[in-house]
Amino acid sequence: MKTKLLMLALAMGAITAPAQATSFNVCQANVESSECKSYLDGVVDGALMYHTDASSSRLEADSGYESRALKYRAGKRYQEANRSYCADRKPHKDEIVLAIQEQTAAKNVNNLNELSILIDSLLDCQRLK
Repeated sequence: MKTKLLMLALAMGAITAPAQATSFNVCQANVESSECKSYLDGVVDGALMYHTDASSSRLEADSGYESRALKYRAGKRYQEANRSYCADRKPHKDEIVLAIQEQTAAKNVNNLNELSILIDSLLDCQRLK
């Protein structure tokens, strides 16, 4: 999922880099402007369009202690609990746009890369990484 979102952001940047930079600069200057709201609505719509259903996604596999513990101790129970948790937690566009506006106003998002990371974290449902 992260790879898809990153590829989407890079493709959008390669195609319309001047327009995106201008739009995001508008958001940095005035988060409450209609141009910023329209820009963020479009970015979030695009992210939601390519966002896979979190309830069907599998946990990331790595070779660490946590993954082995989950595999041998909790196994299916943990995955089913996470799926049911994520099924009730569907991302809402307005809440995501508001969160992005708040973070931009607080100067926590300064470029398109940070915006992409923020959107990815807002769409991610996994409770444990």
